[in-house]
Amino acid sequence: MRPWLLLSAALLPGVAAAGHDVSLGVTAVTLTNGGVYNVTTPRFGLDAAYAYELDNWRFGGGLRWAPSGQGNLPVEVYARALLTTRLGRWRPAVGPELGVSGLPIIIPPQGGFPDDLSRKQAMQLGPAYVAMHAAPLRFVFQHFTVSALEVQWGTTLNQPGATLRLQVGLVHLGVLL
Repeated sequence: MRPWLLLSAALLPGVAAAGHDVSLGVTAVTLTNGGVYNVTTPRFGLDAAYAYELDNWRFGGGLRWAPSGQGNLPVEVYARALLTTRLGRWRPAVGPELGVSGLPIIIPPQGGFPDDLSRKQAMQLGPAYVAMHAAPLRFVFQHFTVSALEVQWGTTLNQPGATLRLQVGLVHLGVLL
């Protein structure tokens, strides 16, 4: 028997358990440090994601675009590794996310604050972040996925704990390929 045929037969069960998921969703992101830069108004945006499902793991990443408000380039790029379980149609998932964000907004201080306060605040808001992502209301219907109220909580990597990142994925619709 040919070696490539043996290899494909050995890998076939793993391939059958794997899947590709492409989704598009609406999200709201809030970034705050509790100080002068204390923006509690969420930034709404679109989230395009890809995930490779292998057994109980979802590996993937995506791109977020949140054009509302002032600030840097309103784009985020991220990667995730989520642990999931299968309970009928219900497929909740949880795990870490690592990303680079252009979303932080620096608001010029008013009311007698030092001129260099914006620069000091910007140093706390580095572009790289780490977060814990949870999708408790994720469901699969044949070749389609629906997820609502995903929650993400995290901080920047340059000064962990100096800023809080809170994100709510309002709804994600996807297709299993």
